[in-house]
Amino acid sequence: MRIDVPAVSGSVIAELHARLLQRGSVLATADALDGGLESQVESILAETFSQLGDGGAGSPLVAVEYSELEVLSAHGQLSAALDIDPSEALMAAELLYGVALPLVADAAAEASGQRRDLDVARALHHAIWRRFPPGAIAYVEVLRHQLRSAHREARLRLARELHDRIAHGIAAGVQRLEAAQLGRPDEEVATAIGILRGALADTQDIAVDLRAKVGDKDLAEALEDYAFATGGRGTLPIHVTQVGAVRPLSDLAREELFTIVTEATRNARTHARQATAVQARLEWSSTELHITVTDDGLGYADGVRRPTSLGLHGMAERAGTIGATVEFPTAPGAAGVRLRLPFVGRSAM
Repeated sequence: MRIDVPAVSGSVIAELHARLLQRGSVLATADALDGGLESQVESILAETFSQLGDGGAGSPLVAVEYSELEVLSAHGQLSAALDIDPSEALMAAELLYGVALPLVADAAAEASGQRRDLDVARALHHAIWRRFPPGAIAYVEVLRHQLRSAHREARLRLARELHDRIAHGIAAGVQRLEAAQLGRPDEEVATAIGILRGALADTQDIAVDLRAKVGDKDLAEALEDYAFATGGRGTLPIHVTQVGAVRPLSDLAREELFTIVTEATRNARTHARQATAVQARLEWSSTELHITVTDDGLGYADGVRRPTSLGLHGMAERAGTIGATVEFPTAPGAAGVRLRLPFVGRSAM
């Protein structure tokens, strides 16, 4: 059976693109389908024609396959990061079936000289539905995991901050006041006041961190607001830059990225040696968001690179929940965090 698969795929993609635009779907722009969806349409049609070439015998009645859990989880993370609701993918699947069925059936009939509509329907149904529902389930699982861990991480972070910064500062101030009872009261009281003022400043910083979130702002704007709110008092300034065309992200992705970047800036402010500033740079392309947080200091000395709060492991876990990858360079002038969030997933729908 000889079928011009690219021609059929082109017709299906064009029609599906038009239908999704009519519905205002996030899976289609004025110029093209989402890259991952277009790739999957091509894969689905290639699989359908392959099944038809084998006589359709290899297409089982049970259509959904859940075996590739890692692939499905990765796709769910990407979909969650880009705020692609599972209903969008399921709606696209329904439209794809309706668009592709007559075109594939006509092409198969022309190539073989006979109508094989039932075989076409079964093969196309299997190729579509073994991809879409598992991807939607993976998306929901990502959100469930996030809900389970969010409150626990918030409590843990607050407990660590209170213990490491506030309680320690207050205890040191009290010790100075107690020492004032034994001699040199003016000097000891002045020192105690300085320590307690530092504890107060730490308390204010923690309050800013607890209130800070992205909300309706884009990521760069939220980071700029955070840099302004936490500046002063001898802290390293944070400079935020952004290049490229900004792409919409989900609330989940923006909040996780915001948390990772602010944690990285706190690490730099705490541990950077002879640094004068921290740079947070967001670079957008058509395929990914690349974020770097670096300081201009001497890099981390052996044994000094001890992250605060959530820690490096926690930052990596947060990145993983949205399908991003993260690295932690330590070179002079480039110590900090490099994060990559891809936009196009081609392995599963």
